[in-house]
Amino acid sequence: MSSSTPALVTPALVRASLRVLLMAACVLGLVSARVIWSARSELHEAEQLLALQDRDGAIVHLRRAARWYAPLSPYHARALALLWELGVEAERAADAAQALSAYRAVRGAILATRSTYVPERARLTAANERIASLMADEPPPGIDAGKTRQQLRSEHLALLTPIPGPNVLWTCVLLAGFVCWLVAAFAFSLRAIDDDDRWVPREARRWGGLCALGFGLFVLGMVLI
Repeated sequence: MSSSTPALVTPALVRASLRVLLMAACVLGLVSARVIWSARSELHEAEQLLALQDRDGAIVHLRRAARWYAPLSPYHARALALLWELGVEAERAADAAQALSAYRAVRGAILATRSTYVPERARLTAANERIASLMADEPPPGIDAGKTRQQLRSEHLALLTPIPGPNVLWTCVLLAGFVCWLVAAFAFSLRAIDDDDRWVPREARRWGGLCALGFGLFVLGMVLI
């Protein structure tokens, strides 16, 4: 094999790939640590407000804690559980406004953390049902005069049930395109130019084409997501 056409996998390429993976792991670790620390801080603030009987203030911080979601983090789940308890207690005290605030915080936090899947789907469904029931108990507007409570509840629930979010297929296309684009661009920088700073046409065509393909898929996913 000529010096102008290096092997597909070289020690230098392997080392460079390992460095990229290590850097990605470090970034992911830092982001996860930030998310977990923020959730813990918000949860601690909420617990202090609960000790002072400031339930409205606690709901605000619990909603923030629940929005700082990381897989396997205990703080997200703890915040949702406390919000649910506050909603149940407010209903027992006939405080519909505070109950709605707590249940809406549960719903909003879960929807804010959705991606290609929705975490805590069962809790989201339960929160939607409680919100619909409480809203059906409120005096209806004139346009809904004459409707039964069950009709009002069903209509509210129908509006709450759909989960807005990105299209899963085009999200996957976007991510695949981004990875292809990134890897191909990195490989192009290593392989399309030899040690004598000369173009390697075959490698340039291969990795340049993959780079263009990845970028095209990325743009397509962004448009159709």
